[in-house]
Amino acid sequence: MPLALDDVTVLDLSHALAGPLATTLLGDFGARVIKVEPPGAGDISRAWGPPFHGHDSTYFVNLNRNKKSVEIDLKHPEGKELLLRLAERADVLVENYRVGTVRKLGIDYDAVRARNPAIVYCSISGFGQTGPYRDRAAMDLIVQAESGMISLTGEPGSHGVRCGVSIADMTAGMHAAFGILAALHARRRTGQGQFLDVSMLESQLGLLDSAIATYLADGVVPRPMGTAYKALLPYQTFRTRTQDIAIAVGSDGLWRTFCPLLGIDDMRDDPRYATNRARSENRESLIDRLQEVFLTRTYDEWEAVLLPAGIPLGAINSVDRVVEHPQIQARGVLAEYEHPAAGRMRSVSPYFRMSETPGGVRSPAPLLGQHTDEVLREDLGLADAEIARLREAGAIGNPG
Repeated sequence: MPLALDDVTVLDLSHALAGPLATTLLGDFGARVIKVEPPGAGDISRAWGPPFHGHDSTYFVNLNRNKKSVEIDLKHPEGKELLLRLAERADVLVENYRVGTVRKLGIDYDAVRARNPAIVYCSISGFGQTGPYRDRAAMDLIVQAESGMISLTGEPGSHGVRCGVSIADMTAGMHAAFGILAALHARRRTGQGQFLDVSMLESQLGLLDSAIATYLADGVVPRPMGTAYKALLPYQTFRTRTQDIAIAVGSDGLWRTFCPLLGIDDMRDDPRYATNRARSENRESLIDRLQEVFLTRTYDEWEAVLLPAGIPLGAINSVDRVVEHPQIQARGVLAEYEHPAAGRMRSVSPYFRMSETPGGVRSPAPLLGQHTDEVLREDLGLADAEIARLREAGAIGNPG
């Protein structure tokens, strides 16, 4: 079956998480992704462990499926020329070097566009290609801090904590993939490529949009609220006699259904709690009362009472429970495939389903330089003797 993006070729010069995630999303739906790595070391995330599978970290192996790896020294004149020749035949180039690096290497957008005006060139950085912070080095933690995300995350009264996953990297990667697809769509009409400037900082602000809008409206600086939410309540987790429970009462109508189920009929029409606005003004007494009630039963007992009535609820699952979750199992969310070092592996499948051109894991993450010779032969038509000469000259790495 043809895949949605099987006519798209992507040059992936990125490393770590944001860029590789963007190209993995494209590769999952059929794009041919050529991962260009520096000889010897490769993508820095190959060393981000333990755990490791052979020489490569689980982090790298999980993230870089459906790609081909070539080792090219972009500082070598002949290596740079190989990259530019590959770019002539590509649809997309993705890089997340520090701002200014690709210009120094002679492979920036202007240089690549001169060889291929239809290229979609995506640069991902911490703070964007312009502005006073453009030259700052940035990783996920730094951007979570600068964006305000950490200031909102954690328990009430705390100084804030980092989100449990690299959310600044991941949102930038997802936005980059979306932007690339939008640019490819525009190219169908114009025939012209374009430059995409994706900032991790601005991607975080996209997630913080409601917090920023609320602050601009009322002037109150948002602070950590644990699992609670300022705009709705009850909308947070509570302790039960066993496992913690997440409750989301999203409307006043649902509140009126909710109260009798908990045995708090007196609160249903009480002016202090009858509306979401009133509940917000009396948050502390409301939450204290609800917590007392939830501690009278187990999670399973509460689920049996609340679920049939349509009250949104969920268990606070640890990762080991998630991978064995009945919904995850039923939908086949964890793809299985063979890796040359790790053997049989499982990882999260593409994030959405397409009825006619579904994505999937077709090949494991490549070994460093595994496809160098193959790509140079097939894409550039180089003979074995020329490939050997380039390897002797140091322009490319040794085969994987």
